[in-house]
Order: sequence, then C-alpha cells, then structure tokens
Amino acid sequence: MATVTPDLSSIFIVLAFLGALLAVRQIIVAKAGTIKAKLGTSEREIVLLDAYKLERSLQVSLLNIGGSRVAVLHGARGQAAMIKLEDGASVDLNTLKGEHADAP
Repeated sequence: MATVTPDLSSIFIVLAFLGALLAVRQIIVAKAGTIKAKLGTSEREIVLLDAYKLERSLQVSLLNIGGSRVAVLHGARGQAAMIKLEDGASVDLNTLKGEHADAP
C-alpha cells in the first residue's frame, strides 16, 4: 500500500492562509470600537430577553435592541423572521405554549 506524503508547498499555503486569517482577526479585534462607531452601533446594545421553543426545531427569541423590542422566529435550517414589536405590545406566555387564556 502506498503512503501519501504531504507536499511542502501545500503545507506552506495552508499555514500562510491561517496566518492571514489570524492577522485579519487581530485587526478587527483591535479596531472594534472604531468599526462600531462608523456603523453607528456603538451605543446600541442587544439584550436577549427570553427565548421560547415552539416546536422541535422552531424557536422565538425576544430581544431588546437599542430600546426597541424585536421578536425573532428562527428554525434549524437558518431561516429567520424578525418582527419589531410596537410600544405597549406584549407576548403572552400562554399564547406561545398554545394555551388559551380563557381555558379552565
């Protein structure tokens, strides 16, 4: 049975690619504050308020993004939908569980 030995040029290419990725990561981490300021997200905080599992692979997450409440419905396949909740809007836990408030 023949053994396969890696080519030195292939190893060098992989190491150079990993080195470039690490350099880009360090630049992004070092300039995170500047990047956030340019994007206008430095003062907006994202807080996960609660998450509810609706089905086996379907979940709704309630987020507070910069003072606005947002509901995000997402599944296992990466598909998501976002709904901005208006002021005063609330989500009843019984509704999410499929129960009715008037049920005995």
